Amino acid sequence: MNCKTLSLSTTIQKKMPEYYHVRISPKRVDVMTDFNIFFTELLTTRQGRWDKDSKNRIVVGDYLGFITGPVSEEVVYIFKVEREGTVEERPSHWASATPYTSNNGQTSVADRQVIILTNKHSLPKTFEWRKFRSITGLGGDCAAWAPRGTQRMVNKKTLPFQIEEPVEEKESIRV
Repeated sequence: MNCKTLSLSTTIQKKMPEYYHVRISPKRVDVMTDFNIFFTELLTTRQGRWDKDSKNRIVVGDYLGFITGPVSEEVVYIFKVEREGTVEERPSHWASATPYTSNNGQTSVADRQVIILTNKHSLPKTFEWRKFRSITGLGGDCAAWAPRGTQRMVNKKTLPFQIEEPVEEKESIRV
């Protein structure tokens, strides 16, 4: 009898967390309602549910900044992803059958997974958006610029704070 031994190994790689941000427009009643529910959850349980970006790229250890407030008075509230949830954990009040906005994609958002956020982290909890833009150069000379949808900061070196804690990431399984 010819037997083969299989050995499984997992490579765990440390990666630097990503920073994402999203504009919570005060003009959008549905989005403001969702954000207020999130914020209430956070205040009562120290955790709040939000959905991932359109490609479900946000992972545990990443940061998400919510840009809120009227134009030229915006503040960024910064949270850390503590846990990832499933599509089944989406609250019933969230949109699911359509895109969030008519200019933000053509497909349903029902396939977006849930992330559980916390404000227990070492970064600033809030940051003035105008100062953030000035430091990072985002939006150039456009005074009212804000990201459309959830946007990842490509050049983390320009962030006004340092993200130093690496996140463990399973890279591959070898057989």
